[in-house]
Amino acid sequence: MSEAERTSLFRRNRNAFRRHHPKIWAELERIEKPVSRAIIENDLVVNIDLGDIRLYPDPAPAWTARQLDDYFTNPDRLGFENPFHCNLSPVSMEVLRDIGEYLAEHKRAKLASYPVVDVGYAFIFGVGLGLHVADLVRRKVARNLILIEPIPEFLLHSMQAVDWSRIFAAARKQGMAIEFLLGKDPGATIDGIEVLFSRRGTTFLDGSYAYRHYHSWVLQEARTQLNEKIKVFYYSSGFFEDEILMMQNTYGNLRERAFHVVDRRPRIARRMPAFVIGSGSSLDRDLPYIKKWRDRAIVCSCGTSLGILLKNGIRPDLHVENENTLPLVKNLQNFRETYGLDGIRLVCTTTLRPEASGLFDQRWFYYRAPLSSSAVLSGGIEPLPNADPLVSNAGCAALAYLGFQDIYLFGVDCGRHFEGEHHSRDAVYYQDGYDINPNNRPDAGFERVVPGNFGGKVVTSWSLDLSRRSITALLKKRDVSITNCSDGARIEGTRPKVAGALNITYPPNEQEAVLSDIEKSLPFFKPGEMLDKTDLQAHADACDVFEKTFNEVIDKAFEEDGGFWEFEQRLEAFWYGDWSKYKGVLRIIGGSYASMVRLGAFAGTRLRSKKARMAFLHFFLERYRQACLWMAAETHTLLQEMAERRPEISEVGKVPEPAEPPAC
Repeated sequence: MSEAERTSLFRRNRNAFRRHHPKIWAELERIEKPVSRAIIENDLVVNIDLGDIRLYPDPAPAWTARQLDDYFTNPDRLGFENPFHCNLSPVSMEVLRDIGEYLAEHKRAKLASYPVVDVGYAFIFGVGLGLHVADLVRRKVARNLILIEPIPEFLLHSMQAVDWSRIFAAARKQGMAIEFLLGKDPGATIDGIEVLFSRRGTTFLDGSYAYRHYHSWVLQEARTQLNEKIKVFYYSSGFFEDEILMMQNTYGNLRERAFHVVDRRPRIARRMPAFVIGSGSSLDRDLPYIKKWRDRAIVCSCGTSLGILLKNGIRPDLHVENENTLPLVKNLQNFRETYGLDGIRLVCTTTLRPEASGLFDQRWFYYRAPLSSSAVLSGGIEPLPNADPLVSNAGCAALAYLGFQDIYLFGVDCGRHFEGEHHSRDAVYYQDGYDINPNNRPDAGFERVVPGNFGGKVVTSWSLDLSRRSITALLKKRDVSITNCSDGARIEGTRPKVAGALNITYPPNEQEAVLSDIEKSLPFFKPGEMLDKTDLQAHADACDVFEKTFNEVIDKAFEEDGGFWEFEQRLEAFWYGDWSKYKGVLRIIGGSYASMVRLGAFAGTRLRSKKARMAFLHFFLERYRQACLWMAAETHTLLQEMAERRPEISEVGKVPEPAEPPAC
């Protein structure tokens, strides 16, 4: 390839990027002086000169061909041994049991270790000269090809080596999408992958390929983090039975309680400091400083930290709850009996159990995304952003949207030291007889090493890691300053500061005046008043229409769909096409509606013969129809009784506890 031909190829590629990936080209265009250079031998681009070394140990064309052959001899794939990652709940377990029986009856329907069709993603760690990309497209390795490159200028060199315009055209013909993720931050790469999943879904993540093209710490770390985060990526927005409980709790709270609402409208900036108190082990060290400055700050306890503070003589101004469990109700009842809850305003999700919200004299509710109750029973009030996954996130979000500008974190550790405890010594988790699921202990899952707030390293779990990232996301939305006094994981965007170095000059004893003033700005609702803002009868009636239309969707799938990929596209078209009409029923059944397809695809994409895959798909379609129509009927009962304002809602959404299902 002559210099003129390489120049022509570059221009053609530039135009292809401008057309298909304009944001990527805009980033490449900002590179004024590349620090590396393309190496040309025999009129071909064969390597990249990095200064002291070259990117490839041998000329790239032959080296890449050998790498591809070696890789597909034993490819690196992301997979699961069983379908128990599929957000299983009682209704899904019933379907899983029937799938197991079907596979047991059809002896030839043996499952491969990984999906043999409809692989969702191929993560390509490193583009370099891009000589491997055309082959990956030709092999149609996955529906989505994710090209990860920490050194953007390598893409500029690749534009003299490969014809990206042909690659884009071939991918489009194969029904493949190509995406680029550029940059040296492994965490940002994983965040970018999450964004892609939010658009393209995770049903077919199982079995995806991971191809590392060249050695780089950034690429290796991103690959490691991808393995760690795969369970988080499969995290669902909730399952049917849980959404039923959320709806019932919200209905009870709105019907029985008078309350104010923490919404997202702009509010007066408040310079009074606000303390968000979690239950991390570092809280023990900081309790004296919280006491010292207590009169000059709003003290906001979060979850179990309420008992810790009360036991140590600190009475919070606000108390935040984000959960709906029975142990939580028992805790609050014990705290009320022991210490009293007078003068403490409850700030909580509408899905808190009504018996818990009734323990406080003053209530400020907020709606939490993406729950069904926030879509159906909110009266148009938008959910509070970044109020999850943990209660300390709700505390930070509530204070930020209430107008507080200076927030301090105590006991919001988001992790623990390697030999440290997971919670404060006075947390309820250590009490004899505390009711806790042994499979979900607070000290379980500390597997990821992250930077510490005051240096060094700490370990964290996926939920705690998600919690710290949620606080960082909140900082990008709100003009607030967050000082982190917790001795745990670093939270990007916050300012680390040891509690002993605090010097708060705000005038003392103004908490009640500030909170009373804020309360006047919050919308107020009498018992039942919020329910009048929603046409619950229309939502109930829509369940009947859903039954007819959904039957038609499944009938069409029988006639036209050749696999689970096509079926999921059909379901998504139905969801988004008729969302406004079926919002109530779809939001309530939506978590299980989606995860059951993932459950079916786990087996349906592993069957080796097309005939076996089609037979299984048709079996699944009928079983899936039954499950979804049952959920819709149960939802109809729930919404109809709410529309009639019944004081007690029937026990709906309950299925018999299934026996242990056969493993797929």
